[in-house]
Amino acid sequence: MRENKKNNHLIFLRALEPSDIDWLFRWENDPEIWKVSNTITPYSRYTLEKYIENAHLDIYQIKQLRMMIDVKESTGKKSRPIGTIDLFDFDPFHNRAGIGILIGEKSDRKKGYASEALSQFIRYAFQTLQLHVLYCNIAT
Repeated sequence: MRENKKNNHLIFLRALEPSDIDWLFRWENDPEIWKVSNTITPYSRYTLEKYIENAHLDIYQIKQLRMMIDVKESTGKKSRPIGTIDLFDFDPFHNRAGIGILIGEKSDRKKGYASEALSQFIRYAFQTLQLHVLYCNIAT
């Protein structure tokens, strides 16, 4: 997916890879993150491996799309995952879906990464998937 610079960092979205399992396992099982993710029980490594294994399935089939958010901090350095972004409850009949985002590590928050990832994903949702409505749940 499209790359964009933010604060001299390159932010881009990509498909899930089997090598993402450790990141997802840590983030999905962090009780602090559960407060904003509607999760109340831990995920097993097996469950997450199966999820990644099926991530290639079409959004029209599984009604969900999750991508990794990567940042490349300087020229020549390898990118690293910093979070995930999702479309969920995808409804192609009404052209709408929910959108969720997670910046997994506290040290990566408040740097504009989420805003840039949202901008890229929203553009994809409206232009490529032809959605008309995106909504999100906000924890207070």
